[in-house]
Amino acid sequence: MVLVGSDDEEQQPLISSQSFSTSTKVPRPYEEEPLWRRPFNYSVQHGIDPEKLSRLQRYRYYQRLAPPMTMVVPDHVIPPEFFTIVPMERGQKQSSIVTIFSLWNTMLGTSLLCMPAAMLHAGLILGCLIVLGVGMVTCYTAIITVQVTMDIQLLDTLRNAPLEFVDVIEYYMPFPSAQIALTAGAASFLGALMVFWILLSNFTYGTGIALSNMVNGSFHYHNLSHFGAVCDAYDTSHTNTTSSHWGAWSAETVPIYLILILFPLCCLKSATILSKFNSLGVVCIAMALVFVVTKASQWGINITITNTTSIHYVAPAFVDFNKLTGTLTLSFFIHNAVVALVRNNRNPKNNKRDVGIAFVMVALTYGLVGLLFLLTFPLAKTCISGVDSQLLFDNISLNDLMVFVAKFFQILQLITVYPTVNFVLRSQLFLGIFKDPFCSYKHVIVFNVITILICVLISIFYPKVGDVIRYVGSVSGLAYVFFFPCFIYLLHCYKNNKLTWYSAVGHSFVILLGVLNLGTQPVTFSHYL
Repeated sequence: MVLVGSDDEEQQPLISSQSFSTSTKVPRPYEEEPLWRRPFNYSVQHGIDPEKLSRLQRYRYYQRLAPPMTMVVPDHVIPPEFFTIVPMERGQKQSSIVTIFSLWNTMLGTSLLCMPAAMLHAGLILGCLIVLGVGMVTCYTAIITVQVTMDIQLLDTLRNAPLEFVDVIEYYMPFPSAQIALTAGAASFLGALMVFWILLSNFTYGTGIALSNMVNGSFHYHNLSHFGAVCDAYDTSHTNTTSSHWGAWSAETVPIYLILILFPLCCLKSATILSKFNSLGVVCIAMALVFVVTKASQWGINITITNTTSIHYVAPAFVDFNKLTGTLTLSFFIHNAVVALVRNNRNPKNNKRDVGIAFVMVALTYGLVGLLFLLTFPLAKTCISGVDSQLLFDNISLNDLMVFVAKFFQILQLITVYPTVNFVLRSQLFLGIFKDPFCSYKHVIVFNVITILICVLISIFYPKVGDVIRYVGSVSGLAYVFFFPCFIYLLHCYKNNKLTWYSAVGHSFVILLGVLNLGTQPVTFSHYL
């Protein structure tokens, strides 16, 4: 139920002697209140009982004493005339299972394909521990993000629109904190667009070569050595092509060709049509998991952690683990959307539990893919991190049928996801700058030219997906994953007289981890050994 109030009431005394008058005349501003703002059972002829009116005023007065307030008047003592019953449509609420899988599906993304190379930088054992550790920290910050937002939502009883975490930041930390948070969110979206364009270029280029091999009769997927494993799929000795730089079909020209497909889609006024194809994401994730499990079963175990001269040697721990932490920061990044995903949970008391289960599932998925590929890859382990893109698909021959099908579905998904994310970024920036999510086609075209130009240049001159993911993750993660959730939580506890010294130290340490994660990304520690 929603308590009905008026904006004009803010200018009037909350408690006055007129409130206790026995006259049936309703005091202003209530007698001139617009019809659409009046309570459900409001009667113009008979007015409002002054005693009930005074109780409402006291209720509103207590709410404004010291937000977050320490004195709360229970809703059941407020006369029912001052409440409006808002009908809820069936199907708006969702079960915990739906919530958990929504979180799981949203977090799992392109970083899944970079996980073997990222874990190799940290070592076999340390890599697994870091996946669990980063998962626990990011899970905790996501939970306190939900907790603080829901607490503020309960206090803001007169607010019609649901709160987002950005609103909570603005509530506790006025300008420019909310603008910094929006900028960090926009940076994560722009980073995602760059990653999508690199992946589309990579997959389209490889698929084109495979189709050419089919036409030429050289697509022999039945007798591939090592069940398709290669050190670099784009090595000309494996592709059966003589593709040159800046040729008609090359890694440098394919990103430019994609403009013909994606630019018109990015100019759409609404992304409703494209969002209907988002279910392809689940198909692509399932295919990636099936692909890794199938290849692992074909290759068998090929690893040693003791024989340093073996090509299958993987160190138990390695000093370049910062590359894995940067990748995982974006892999577990859901903090700007977690409130919206759990808001419709049928039982809000289970929000913390559901978020925790979703993070466990995501950590297991990332760990499974990275660990299985490291344990079973039959060639030199340095091949995994040796390819420029750092994608596990680039360690499989282009003539492999499974990788051909997987890349095809990835292309279909990315063609719909890129314009959708571009639409979200455009709407967010336009609303913040022009107060209009569309403005005009001229603004949209200029915006698309800028974003697409950035993505094309990155795809041509720095097509390293793993590096782009970890840099974007560490930058946006410092704001949304580490700093704002912890700092806002400390402010929330302080204003509710619940702040303890060990809580302040613990959350400050989490913020320090985010700073170190960002600061160490440009450093390759193994170069100094």
